[in-house]
Amino acid sequence: MNVLKGFAMFLGGLAAGAAAGALVAGLLAPQRGSELQNEIRERIEAAKQARVEAEAETAAELRERFRRAVNDPNALRDQGHDIPAIPSNRS
Repeated sequence: MNVLKGFAMFLGGLAAGAAAGALVAGLLAPQRGSELQNEIRERIEAAKQARVEAEAETAAELRERFRRAVNDPNALRDQGHDIPAIPSNRS
Protein backbone atom coordinates (compact mmCIF):
# COMPACT_ATOMS: atom_id res chain seq x y z
CA MET A 1 0.00 0.00 0.00
CA ASN A 2 2.93 2.32 0.71
CA VAL A 3 4.22 1.99 -2.87
CA LEU A 4 0.78 2.80 -4.31
CA LYS A 5 0.49 5.89 -2.12
CA GLY A 6 3.98 7.06 -3.19
CA PHE A 7 3.11 6.52 -6.85
CA ALA A 8 -0.14 8.49 -6.45
CA MET A 9 1.77 11.34 -4.82
CA PHE A 10 4.31 11.27 -7.64
CA LEU A 11 1.55 11.49 -10.27
CA GLY A 12 -0.10 14.33 -8.35
CA GLY A 13 3.18 16.22 -8.19
CA LEU A 14 3.81 15.57 -11.85
CA ALA A 15 0.37 16.92 -12.79
CA ALA A 16 0.79 19.96 -10.54
CA GLY A 17 4.24 20.67 -12.00
CA ALA A 18 2.99 20.34 -15.55
CA ALA A 19 0.07 22.67 -14.82
CA ALA A 20 2.35 25.21 -13.15
CA GLY A 21 4.79 25.04 -16.07
CA ALA A 22 2.03 25.54 -18.62
CA LEU A 23 0.67 28.50 -16.65
CA VAL A 24 4.07 30.15 -16.36
CA ALA A 25 4.82 29.53 -20.05
CA GLY A 26 1.48 31.05 -21.02
CA LEU A 27 2.06 34.11 -18.89
CA LEU A 28 5.65 34.66 -19.93
CA ALA A 29 5.40 33.75 -23.61
CA PRO A 30 6.55 36.78 -25.58
CA GLN A 31 4.24 36.23 -28.55
CA ARG A 32 1.40 34.19 -29.89
CA GLY A 33 2.20 31.48 -32.42
CA SER A 34 0.97 33.47 -35.41
CA GLU A 35 2.97 36.54 -34.32
CA LEU A 36 6.09 34.41 -33.95
CA GLN A 37 5.58 32.93 -37.42
CA ASN A 38 5.25 36.41 -38.91
CA GLU A 39 8.41 37.56 -37.14
CA ILE A 40 10.31 34.51 -38.41
CA ARG A 41 9.09 35.19 -41.97
CA GLU A 42 10.23 38.82 -41.70
CA ARG A 43 13.64 37.77 -40.42
CA ILE A 44 14.03 35.24 -43.24
CA GLU A 45 13.14 37.90 -45.83
CA ALA A 46 15.60 40.34 -44.22
CA ALA A 47 18.30 37.67 -44.31
CA LYS A 48 17.59 36.96 -48.00
CA GLN A 49 17.81 40.67 -48.79
CA ALA A 50 21.07 40.96 -46.84
CA ARG A 51 22.47 38.04 -48.85
CA VAL A 52 21.54 39.70 -52.14
CA GLU A 53 23.14 42.97 -51.05
CA ALA A 54 26.28 41.24 -49.78
CA GLU A 55 26.53 39.25 -53.01
CA ALA A 56 26.28 42.44 -55.10
CA GLU A 57 28.88 44.21 -52.96
CA THR A 58 31.24 41.25 -53.21
CA ALA A 59 30.82 41.05 -56.98
CA ALA A 60 31.55 44.77 -57.32
CA GLU A 61 34.61 44.48 -55.09
CA LEU A 62 35.94 41.49 -57.04
CA ARG A 63 35.45 43.32 -60.36
CA GLU A 64 37.44 46.28 -59.01
CA ARG A 65 40.20 44.03 -57.68
CA PHE A 66 40.40 42.26 -61.04
CA ARG A 67 40.60 45.61 -62.88
CA ARG A 68 43.47 46.70 -60.65
CA ALA A 69 45.22 43.33 -61.03
CA VAL A 70 45.11 43.47 -64.84
CA ASN A 71 45.64 47.25 -64.86
CA ASP A 72 42.59 47.77 -67.08
CA PRO A 73 39.79 50.01 -65.74
CA ASN A 74 37.46 48.71 -68.46
CA ALA A 75 37.93 45.02 -67.77
CA LEU A 76 34.67 43.15 -67.26
CA ARG A 77 32.67 45.94 -68.86
CA ASP A 78 30.20 45.41 -71.68
CA GLN A 79 29.63 48.61 -73.69
CA GLY A 80 30.48 50.82 -70.75
CA HIS A 81 28.39 48.95 -68.18
CA ASP A 82 29.57 46.46 -65.62
CA ILE A 83 28.85 42.88 -66.51
CA PRO A 84 26.42 41.70 -63.83
CA ALA A 85 27.37 38.95 -61.44
CA ILE A 86 26.21 35.47 -62.37
CA PRO A 87 22.81 35.10 -60.67
CA SER A 88 22.71 32.40 -58.06
CA ASN A 89 20.02 29.74 -57.96
CA ARG A 90 19.61 30.10 -54.22
CA SER A 91 16.35 31.45 -52.87
